[in-house]
Amino acid sequence: MDAAFAPLDTERLTLRPMTLDDAEDMAERRSDTTTAQYQAWKAPYSVERARDLITELLTRPGPTPGNWYQLAVERKRDGKVLGDVALFLSGNGRTAEVGFTLHPWARGHHYATEATARLVDYAVFDLGVHRIEACTHPHNIASVRVLERIGFLAEGIRREAYWVEDEVSDDAIYGLLAREWMSRRAQD
Repeated sequence: MDAAFAPLDTERLTLRPMTLDDAEDMAERRSDTTTAQYQAWKAPYSVERARDLITELLTRPGPTPGNWYQLAVERKRDGKVLGDVALFLSGNGRTAEVGFTLHPWARGHHYATEATARLVDYAVFDLGVHRIEACTHPHNIASVRVLERIGFLAEGIRREAYWVEDEVSDDAIYGLLAREWMSRRAQD
């Protein structure tokens, strides 16, 4: 792996490593109750907590097995940060999990689809993963639609398997195999 993670580009977006300058934006996004309702944190989300997370990310040159790695999603036309995407590599690096979080005002423009598809490209073509997974609350219809647009298939529900502090919910599991993604990309 290179010493530093090179940003990933799409037509409209740049997925880049986070910096401490992103902490206030991350805290604002994660403090939104509509954003937090299906995530692994409770609102409000402090700037200090965002700084701690970003500081931890800065210790890694990029995705590493056994860790989440988050990238800021920046709109090219104005440099505005719309949210973030995340990638978790399994211990053997053969399976990855993806996640995405956008500001409420950035939703509905297919940014999450575009950014997540680029992250899947990176996982499959650059990291050589065999399988990509995503999990979401079964009622998070917007996220389900993003995953389905990309080509993820619903694989099932883990009942009462996802905890945020002392609250438990079901967890919907989605999967995409590298060969399915490669076939899909070959048709584009």
